[in-house]
Amino acid sequence: MKAICPKDENHKLFITTAHEVHDWVVDETGDFVEDVECIEVSADPNSGNCWTCKICGAEATVTD
Repeated sequence: MKAICPKDENHKLFITTAHEVHDWVVDETGDFVEDVECIEVSADPNSGNCWTCKICGAEATVTD
């Protein structure tokens, strides 16, 4: 998989979605208090996601 910025091919950083599993500290009713840490990634970024260039904001072209 490769993302390419349509405005500048030298732009190499992108924003997209991944899903993480975190351990939390909760109170006695299960309400969130604090994030402990990410313990695993349940879904990595994929080519079907929207990828946005972090530098200029353009929507990237992503190939498999």
